[in-house]
Amino acid sequence: MKILYDSPPLSISFDPDHIWLYVEWRGVHDAASAQAGGNLVLSHLHRYPCHKMLNDNSLVTSSWEEGARWVGGEYYQALADEGMQFVAWVCPPNWSARKSMDTAMQFVTRPMVVLFDDVATAYTWLLRQA
Repeated sequence: MKILYDSPPLSISFDPDHIWLYVEWRGVHDAASAQAGGNLVLSHLHRYPCHKMLNDNSLVTSSWEEGARWVGGEYYQALADEGMQFVAWVCPPNWSARKSMDTAMQFVTRPMVVLFDDVATAYTWLLRQA
């Protein structure tokens, strides 16, 4: 894995063996941090083109409901516009963070996004996508 960006709330890596991004969100997030982080992911996707992403929210501990519409609509549409086709999105155990994800999913039209409860299952699913 090649680490592209690393900070306490967000890590972005490129997996050259599988040609996908691994994005790990950690701790407390809100609408502003979701948008800032999303824009960072988009800039790295532009530099490292790929059509798969493992989006790991298993360590998110807060609601980001105010940013859910932007994430589900504009952010995921921008990912698709950059060539993203498949996203395995790992859910957090934190209920309010999970609720924010469920809200965001209402606005996703593309790329294909599938929710998972653990990284291993998400990883396996992503491997199977063409």
